[in-house]
Amino acid sequence: MTFKSVVGIAQKLNPRIRGWINYYGKYRISNLHSVFKLVNLRLVRWARIRYKRYKTSIKRAYKWLTRVQQQYPYLFYHWQLGFLS
Repeated sequence: MTFKSVVGIAQKLNPRIRGWINYYGKYRISNLHSVFKLVNLRLVRWARIRYKRYKTSIKRAYKWLTRVQQQYPYLFYHWQLGFLS
């Protein structure tokens, strides 16, 4: 993901995430939890590449993601439904 901001990533991923939830969520919503953990992990990896201050510490990158989730809980569709990191 070579986007400049997390908002750009959200705009790109939200239609896919909605589709996954609509398709798979009817029968196996619990299995989506692991998928959304991986999405959040990719966001952390993106932050580590994008921002120098998180390059050396995965813990700081996870704290950044937690702050983003708290400040913008409706940014990603799976965050709205309670699939947080």
